[in-house]
Amino acid sequence: MEKFKSFITEQKDEPYKLAILSHDDPNDPNETGPLIKKKAQELGLDVFLGEFQGAYTHVKNGKRFVNSFIVDDKGKAIIPDAKTEPKYEKPFEIDPKNTLIMVRGLGSTIKTGSTSWYIMAKIFEHEGYTVINSTKCHDICSNKWMNQIIFKREGFNTPKTVRLNHSEGARFAMKELGSNFPVILKTAVGSRGIGVMWVESEKALHGLIQLLYREDEFIDIILQEYIKTDYDVRAIVAANTILGAIKRPIVEGDFRSNVSQGSEPQIHELTELERTESLRAAKAVDGQLVGVDFIPAKNREKDKPYMIEVNSTPGLLGIEATLSKSAAKPIVKGQNRSITTEILKMYMNRDNWS
Repeated sequence: MEKFKSFITEQKDEPYKLAILSHDDPNDPNETGPLIKKKAQELGLDVFLGEFQGAYTHVKNGKRFVNSFIVDDKGKAIIPDAKTEPKYEKPFEIDPKNTLIMVRGLGSTIKTGSTSWYIMAKIFEHEGYTVINSTKCHDICSNKWMNQIIFKREGFNTPKTVRLNHSEGARFAMKELGSNFPVILKTAVGSRGIGVMWVESEKALHGLIQLLYREDEFIDIILQEYIKTDYDVRAIVAANTILGAIKRPIVEGDFRSNVSQGSEPQIHELTELERTESLRAAKAVDGQLVGVDFIPAKNREKDKPYMIEVNSTPGLLGIEATLSKSAAKPIVKGQNRSITTEILKMYMNRDNWS
């Protein structure tokens, strides 16, 4: 099993308040938020799970509060309609000295969320709160093309990637890509494997691009060389520490490996080179708590992996279930191994607050 860095010291353990702000969407259900809340409560933390839609923050008597619609244990918010009055949770008092703010599903564009959510996170950052992840991290990770720009700038090994410049740019893009079919087409914004397509010919590529542009004239599309693999890897990095990694086999009859698409993850033992590149990728995107996705090289010990993207709101259910079945020694005595608990414990050490 992976040898994990020892990061918990009794002298530095200090409870904190945790405000989780996330969004429940039919295409991206709020599943990790309730998991984090449950594990935080088990640790005795004062925790608040809020829904971004309808949320706001205010100051009263010099104290800041967060307000949200009522959210149930499954992460579902009670959204008011024309016939019902809005029902809010009790305002949650926060303070930069003792409150960690975790934002999930933060959108910096109209496609991924309301800009007011983004502005709220910026307010918290301006006032000195530790926000996981930062707006800078979300800016990079919410767009696959921006991910690629950072990867190239920092010298990572990645699949060859180009951006479509307009609806009739398929031939030019393929020439620039310098790759044969099949290729992978991705919308720059998307998660859970949605917006990732396998394209086998130039005719199919032309038709697909024209269709996408018809539906959204301002859509951003990237083309990526196809790298044949049986699996990809996700490593969870928190506070510059790798807590675990899973391999996600390619779904049978598909080319994707997302757990949300049916992939059944397994524990993955990282090589030293894979560890180094995963930590470097998290740092490159200003990530405090991220999922680093890569395709392993054929010679994993000597060659760098192909970095795919960094996820600023990684789902934890898949890796939580996989690692809990392992024989790894738990960080918290008397409990089965829980990567979510380990993440929360890390932030009891204020040295890990940004």
